[in-house]
Amino acid sequence: MERKKQIGIVVGIERLASNPLDCWVYIEQGENIQLDDIVLIETIDNGGEIRKLYGIVDEMQKTLEGADFASDAKLYPSILPTNLAEVAHVSILRVEPQTFNPPNPGTAVFQASGEDFAQALYKDEMEHSFPLGHTRQGLANQEVIYGNFEFLDGTRGAHINISGISGVATKTSYATFLLKSIYAHLDKDVAPNTKAIIFNVKGEDLMYLDHKAPDGKITENHIEMYDLMGLKPEPFDSVQFYSKPLKAGVKRKDSRENRLLLRWSLEEFCEKEYIRLLFTEDDFGNTQIEQFVNLAATKLKEEYSKDNEISNCTNITDLIELINKNTNPGQDTSASSDGIIPGKWLKNPRQANEGTWAAFIRRLNNAGQFVKDILDNDKNDSGINWKENANITVIDIHQFHARAQRFIVGIVLQDIIQHREATDQGDRNNPIFIVLDELNKYAPKDSSSPIKEYLVDIAERGRSMNIILIGAQQTASEIEPRVVANSAFRVVGRLDAAESEKSEYGYLSQAAKTRTRLLQPGTMMVTQPQIPIPILLQFPFPAWATNKSAMPSDARKSRQDIKNDLENKNE
Repeated sequence: MERKKQIGIVVGIERLASNPLDCWVYIEQGENIQLDDIVLIETIDNGGEIRKLYGIVDEMQKTLEGADFASDAKLYPSILPTNLAEVAHVSILRVEPQTFNPPNPGTAVFQASGEDFAQALYKDEMEHSFPLGHTRQGLANQEVIYGNFEFLDGTRGAHINISGISGVATKTSYATFLLKSIYAHLDKDVAPNTKAIIFNVKGEDLMYLDHKAPDGKITENHIEMYDLMGLKPEPFDSVQFYSKPLKAGVKRKDSRENRLLLRWSLEEFCEKEYIRLLFTEDDFGNTQIEQFVNLAATKLKEEYSKDNEISNCTNITDLIELINKNTNPGQDTSASSDGIIPGKWLKNPRQANEGTWAAFIRRLNNAGQFVKDILDNDKNDSGINWKENANITVIDIHQFHARAQRFIVGIVLQDIIQHREATDQGDRNNPIFIVLDELNKYAPKDSSSPIKEYLVDIAERGRSMNIILIGAQQTASEIEPRVVANSAFRVVGRLDAAESEKSEYGYLSQAAKTRTRLLQPGTMMVTQPQIPIPILLQFPFPAWATNKSAMPSDARKSRQDIKNDLENKNE
């Protein structure tokens, strides 16, 4: 049996009184205790029953007992008969059995490790768990911090939300680490059917997940950290990549690392009413533009299958010109030379406002120029095939204009929701993970759009459909509250001082908020429903390449080879 290491005793003076949910601990001389350490207090109740209190160190003080003035510190220790006293504030994480009575002053306090550490963070009550990271102690004393998978897969909750300053908080790195952890700990009959769709929104950081990190980046320490958590320090396998076409009209193949190309057919654009995704609430403003959007969406869907001018359009520019003519309330309604009757989609052209129509066409033309490279009249091989082939699909949107980015994200979210509603809704053996950074762009707090409604729908109904959102943003205060509120796991990296004081971070104690301003890359603070207090953790350096220049030459397996492997596997 492992011997417990005593690090101090419970303090009971008036200024540092002991309470049922927190207490102060006097630290013995020579003990190296720091913030975030987990401790165990064992006390014997009046009935003789042993009660265990598990807590976390969240504040520490060192004082010179016997000194009255600041300058007395110059006289310590050789002249003044003072003592150096170190005390730590401990917030209670768990009490077993649940008798909430303060521990007696003088009660021994131990550093929790092994089984005691696991029980302090409810690992014994997690039927299915996955590693969130590890503690900050040296390798010899590190402990794994686990998350309850039932609060992620929809059984009891779902979704992860990550906040932090861009470039410092390592939000994307942690999101991909969590995916690695999740896949490694899925049941063998579930993992092959688990799909993940990752949107690459910055640079090309996520476009090399299938290649290992360069030599020297993954040290022996990192390898030991991965081993501690039961993970292999290896890149992802079964990955496919989609990128922006180099120019309009290019089909599926791309010379850049054998990536697949993003493109959709005009038929799909019409039948699935994608025109709605080109507009936001900001476009509508105080006008009635939305009525023209609804009209165009309905007519495109109804008329495309018929043998008429819509199906003869070869690109989005042609289609917008057709919409222009068919919705124009100011032109003569007699047929033009090409046989098209201007304004014929309008029930009463004279009642339509020309100014509103002009604003609609102006915005449609503006949006159309940003999506023209990904829309054509080829009906074959349209869309993104995330349902088959690879387990992980990376969609690179960082080179697109913001309007096109929203358009692509909206299409994919709509496709996922409709697919899950039509097929295996709620099937726990077919989870779908969506990794999306910059949520403030797609689900802003004070405006609306179809894309935002998809994200809110996933946040609220995703648990029942087994669609899991791993979302990230710099500032949680600027995104739709329902997206954050429905996330069972909330993660923060480095935060701006002003941001950390916003109400969205009310689950953090004042001490924790102060800590977030000092967090270094690779360190996160995680809150989950089962554990009442945020826990600080670290995660190892990514075992996969984060850019092309970092890829070692001996790791450049052709993506075409990977694609061929997947096709052979499916056959």
